[in-house]
Amino acid sequence: FNIYFYFMKNVIFNIWTLVEKLVSFNLNHFISYQKSTKKPRNFMEKIKNEESINNFLVDYRQNLIFNILRWNRDEMVIETNELSLPHANSLRRILLGEIRTIAIEKVFFFYNSSILNDETIAHRLGLIPISINSEFLSRTKLENHNKIEKIVLEFKIKNQQETFKKISVYSKSIKLKNYGLFSSMNKNSAITPVFRDILILKLNPGQKIKCECHCVVDSGSKHAKFSPVGTAFYRISPRIKIVKEIFGNDAEKINEICPVKVFTVKKSSKNYTSVLSVVYPQFCTLCKECLRIDIEKQRPIRISRLKKKITFIIESTGVASPELLFHRAISLLVGKCNRSLSILFKSYCF
Repeated sequence: FNIYFYFMKNVIFNIWTLVEKLVSFNLNHFISYQKSTKKPRNFMEKIKNEESINNFLVDYRQNLIFNILRWNRDEMVIETNELSLPHANSLRRILLGEIRTIAIEKVFFFYNSSILNDETIAHRLGLIPISINSEFLSRTKLENHNKIEKIVLEFKIKNQQETFKKISVYSKSIKLKNYGLFSSMNKNSAITPVFRDILILKLNPGQKIKCECHCVVDSGSKHAKFSPVGTAFYRISPRIKIVKEIFGNDAEKINEICPVKVFTVKKSSKNYTSVLSVVYPQFCTLCKECLRIDIEKQRPIRISRLKKKITFIIESTGVASPELLFHRAISLLVGKCNRSLSILFKSYCF
């Protein structure tokens, strides 16, 4: 997993060099203009101006630390520091709308005698996540109108008249059809729905349905069904500080009114009374219920945010593991930075 962090540091290095070039190009004109029009009042003011400019361009590659809080098949929670909010937001937007996946685009019905119409069934089939090998997506283009290079899934089921029972049809009934160049892919890497227990429709006795589903590779910017994540977001870590100790009934009231149980009440060793303390600050939702209690002391609790400490959450739909999606997002961001730098160097001479 260290290779993902290596790519992350390369991303930050490329972004930092890009910002450094742009800002230094503009700051040189700004500083020269300030020097020519306005003189600093004293020597200390000149030093402060230079320090503010240098602090803006800080290389934090060596200070970037990742801490994996939770990691399983469908979800990954990463805690990091020294990562700016624009960088985290760019990774979030890439995860949501720029990673290419496969989904059902067109559905051709041969017959449908169920109670649902064709448009409703086609919409439900299109939202089912399809599992496919990531290496295949990198070297194929299924959006071209080529009759040979197509992935076709078949959905065919019939409820016999003699059963006298209503049956439920799940996503496990979708099978890969032997068609075109990709007909032999099922032997090496199966192309099937991620979850086999997604309910599609129900058939009464004597009803049947048959259709073909043509798949297309695209990104989430076109439709949400191509997005590989259910959600991807980051959360700024809260900071809770008790300025003055809170004892007795006030401590118990604050502990009871907190909806996420951030605080706890402990016995003080000094005067043998209960005192309020912070146990789980990361669960705070900034509801500020603890600040609405009338206490003799004014604002004994202060709530703020740590902008340098970010918790990044990736929830995959199952088409790929969350660490692989994180790797793809970083690779795309690296490519964007390199493309921006190449355009910048062609346009300007530094």
